Amino acid sequence: MSKSAPPIDPIRSTNIRRWDGSKRTTTNWDSIRRDPELWFPGGDCLVHFYAQGHSRRGASLRVSLAAIESSNCGPLLERYSAKANVESPSTASDHSSTSDEDYFHDPSQPPKHELFIPAPPNLTREESFRYHITTRNFFAWMFEKPLVGDRLGDSLLSLLDRMNEFRMDEDENLEDILGYLDSQEYTDFRSCPDHALAVLQFAERHELLELWRDSFCHCAGMSNDLEASAEFEVGRMQTT
Repeated sequence: MSKSAPPIDPIRSTNIRRWDGSKRTTTNWDSIRRDPELWFPGGDCLVHFYAQGHSRRGASLRVSLAAIESSNCGPLLERYSAKANVESPSTASDHSSTSDEDYFHDPSQPPKHELFIPAPPNLTREESFRYHITTRNFFAWMFEKPLVGDRLGDSLLSLLDRMNEFRMDEDENLEDILGYLDSQEYTDFRSCPDHALAVLQFAERHELLELWRDSFCHCAGMSNDLEASAEFEVGRMQTT
């Protein structure tokens, strides 16, 4: 039997932040088990953060299969769609409590599709948790929701790597994530060291000179405020 990845650690999730670029707020986030922002009552596809048949925990996300298909996600669907000959335990889990059923389940529109996306089996518990966070962020990109993670810069870099894994065109992925940065207002650097430092890290890694100059200039203008940002240590290492 193949080794399965460690289960999601609910305690670890208390250290995760959510960055709302339009509201310019950073808040704690603890919804890895089931994310209300990415649980659409009319969605016909459940997304599980474990291998098929390995858990009765239930799905973390409920989304539209048509949206996944229209987002050029052939590799994702090919690798992780549910197999017909493996029994899924999700039905029992999704009805495990009245509150879950009332809030997350729409009995008039039962999901017809499932994706099972486990962390690679060789990862530690911490690495597995980060893998699931990036999977969640991939769907956040798809449905125009804010990112979550330890640091925004690291989350952006991991998201692009996952887009290259789950989609087919790397040039399109870079273009799409830059559009996402703008739509989420992460490129609004005014009085926001988190945004400026995070995008500086991303721009330097991918040699995006214009974006690097813009974010660097804003960092220089906010130099007295940078040390208070969780992005600061990473940003300093990137530019020294």
